[in-house]
Amino acid sequence: HMLGQVDHVIVADNGSTDGTRDILAELDVELIDDPDPAYYQANKMTVLARRAADAGADWVVPFDADEIWYCPHAATIAEYLAPIRRQWLTVRADLYDHVATALDPALVDPVRRIQWRRVNPAPLPKVAVRCREDLMIHQGNHGASYAGGVTTLDGLAVRHFPYRSAEQFVSKARNGAAAYAATDLPVTVGQHWRQYGALIEAHGDEVGHDIFRQWFWSPDPEADESLMLDPCPTY
Repeated sequence: HMLGQVDHVIVADNGSTDGTRDILAELDVELIDDPDPAYYQANKMTVLARRAADAGADWVVPFDADEIWYCPHAATIAEYLAPIRRQWLTVRADLYDHVATALDPALVDPVRRIQWRRVNPAPLPKVAVRCREDLMIHQGNHGASYAGGVTTLDGLAVRHFPYRSAEQFVSKARNGAAAYAATDLPVTVGQHWRQYGALIEAHGDEVGHDIFRQWFWSPDPEADESLMLDPCPTY
């Protein structure tokens, strides 16, 4: 999807074991290895942004693999970002979480399968960032810092598919807890992943399944006023 939105895509493969590497080999992306298991996302994404800048990029979209970015106001993200004047350093992207439900069709592709989303955007947006030597991307790609401050425009959107099944949630919680445990970041950073991982480690996968069903799945989305049926556009 992102190959149709921007001019170039750099992918850091953080030790995947699920066939991701084979898929990436078939795509027109720049693939690099990130063997460090620690979740220093801010530093890692900033390094990738500088790599893109060295190759001539004016803007960087620091996206995750479970996100579909798009621009409601233009055909592509690149088309929207290109004419923005240099006084603007970041472009805000409202983040909409999609929620798995009992009404989801039997499709393998989670982006097509999970069609219900939260009505309101998540409290923390994402940002596209202008390439400069003083750029520092924040943890979670929710913001950025520049010497002298930051200026922000609106204009982009993200559909987020973080929790796709009970089994995937358990795997994500284990991996997330291990990735934060490998850092020296304060325990308040990534606290929810640390807690989920500890619960699953102490009580088994079924506890993770219960957390997924209680918080990240809906048995009756039509009766849930916080959700709306709105399949991901431009995908």
